[in-house]
This record gives sequence, C-alpha cells and structure tokens, in this order.
Amino acid sequence: MAATRKWRGLILTSMGLIIFAVYLAYSKPFRVLLEVGRFDAATFALAVLINYAGLFFFSASWYVLLRVLGVGVSLLESVRAMFVSLFVIWLVPIPVGTEIIRAYLVRDEENSGPGKAIASVVVHKAYYNISFGFLIALAALMVTVFRGGSIPVRPELVLFVILFAAGSSTLYGLFLSPGLLMRAYDRSPDWVRRNVFDRLVNPRMREEGFPAVVEEIGSAVKTLMARPLSNFLSILMVAFHWSTGALTSYLVALSLGWPIDFWAVVLVYALIEFIQQLNVFIPGGLGIIDASLTGAFVILGVPLSFASAISLLTRMATYWLELALCAGVSLLYGYKESLKEYLQ
Repeated sequence: MAATRKWRGLILTSMGLIIFAVYLAYSKPFRVLLEVGRFDAATFALAVLINYAGLFFFSASWYVLLRVLGVGVSLLESVRAMFVSLFVIWLVPIPVGTEIIRAYLVRDEENSGPGKAIASVVVHKAYYNISFGFLIALAALMVTVFRGGSIPVRPELVLFVILFAAGSSTLYGLFLSPGLLMRAYDRSPDWVRRNVFDRLVNPRMREEGFPAVVEEIGSAVKTLMARPLSNFLSILMVAFHWSTGALTSYLVALSLGWPIDFWAVVLVYALIEFIQQLNVFIPGGLGIIDASLTGAFVILGVPLSFASAISLLTRMATYWLELALCAGVSLLYGYKESLKEYLQ
C-alpha cells in the first residue's frame, strides 16, 4: 500500500510538473518579472506575511473549537497539527485529508477521544465552507450593487459555488447526527464496519465500539453549540484566512505595478479556491491552479504575461512558501512517527 501510494504520488507530481512547464512556456511570466524596477519586494514581503497570518488564524480557529471541547492541546500544538496535515495532503491530495489527519493527531490527547476529534474537524470544515460562501456572496454584492459593475465570470457559476458551500456545510452537519450515523452503521455490511467505522474507534474504547464514538460525537456537538460566541469567533478567524488569499493576490498585483479592484480579486480568487478543493489528483494543483489563476486575471483585463507573473508570485506566497513552512514544522515534529498508522 505504501509503495503504491508512493508511485502514485510520483506519477501525479510528474504530470503536474509537465503541465506547469507547458503553462510557463505559453504564458511567459518572466518577460514581466525580469523587467528592471518592475517588482516591489517590500509589497511582496507584506503579502507573504499576511498570508502566513491567515494560516495561523486558520489553525487558531480550530484551536478555539478544541478548547470549547476541553481537549488538552495548546495553541502551538494545534498549529503544529494543522501544518503537518497541510504538508501531507499537499504531497498526497485526498478529499478532507487535512481533517482526517488532524482528528488522528488529537484523538489521543488529554480529555480527547475520536468523537471529540471528529466533531472538531467536521464543524471546522463546515465553518470553512460557510465562510467561503459568505465571502464570495459579499464580493458579488460589492462588485455589482455597491460598485455598479458586472461580475467578471458567469453569474451562474458564482451561484453554483455559493450553493455548493451551503450544501456541503449542511452535509457535514448531517454527518454529525448520531441517529444518522447509527443507522448507517447498523445497515452496513460487516466489511464496511471493519474497514470504515471501526477504524475510528480508539483502542481504549475498543470494548464499547463505534456506538461509543457516536455518543461522544453527539455530546461534543451539544457542547460546541452551547458556546455561540466561541463558534462565531472561529468563523471570523476562518473568514480572515479566506480573505488573506485574495489580499495576498491583490498585493502581489500591486508589487508588479498593476492595481486591480480588490473585490473583483476576492470573487475570482474564491472560484480558484473552489477548483483547488476539487483537486484530488495533482499535488498542490501544480500547473492546474497556476493556469486557472492566470486565466482569472486575464478575465479581469490583465495582459497574459502580467497575469501569469501575478499568478506565479501569488502561488509562490500561498503555496511554495507555505509548503516550505509546513514542511519545516512537519520534519521537526517527526510527522512520519506521529502518522505511522495513517501512512502505512
């Protein structure tokens, strides 16, 4: 299994590199980047710092939920677990991978358990999508109603993404329903119980089995819902994380001397992030996200070479430098030992 996963990752990464190379050859971003005096390093450095701040607040938003549940982890440990999960999923992208890894990493912490761990990451994922839907709707209103402009992409696509965010958040809420979980468990074949549900059971809860996990999930959800202010704070932190990606891209454009309407950037950047969520093949969306982001800036009226340069530097800040930070933390943390069972 580990060897198969390794070869799969190598093949898909190679495909991403080929797409990326073709994209660079076609869009010619270095024509802009190599112009003397074009690039403002200070503005780009500010963009990188803001993006890092968004990553920290994203981790802190999950920490708020863990604190409400009484899980004995520090803010630093929460940030570290988040960085490890992002690093592993950048290497091997799978749906809800960061949530699975974070739940795995905190399930054995003081006053924790699989039920609390699952509830914390599922609620956090729901807040992620709620914030996403809210920001893209706000951006659409700012561009059309308050600025009197037009949405730079098809309105049907914006509506679809908003509905997707709302629908997926509702789906995550259903996943936390104890009654629904138990019905799914009772009606599942034995092999599904063994390979899916029973794998969620903590070894010290082995005798109680999956029903004990469901009971813990139900109790954790009630505890979270009893603290609305903490939940609101978590949502605000996630929303800030969402906005920093667009703000980073906006500042990168400024660093190259090409100002773009901020709310238009929020709108198109959110759509690119939606594409990123659907990526379960190419690690980090290498090449695919770069080309999509370039296309988004072209739609906003930016010439191709400039759009490609903005995209390249945006990805430098929001992907490559994030990856370097998370890789450093993961290697110091000893992620292979911590995720030994998961990586097998």
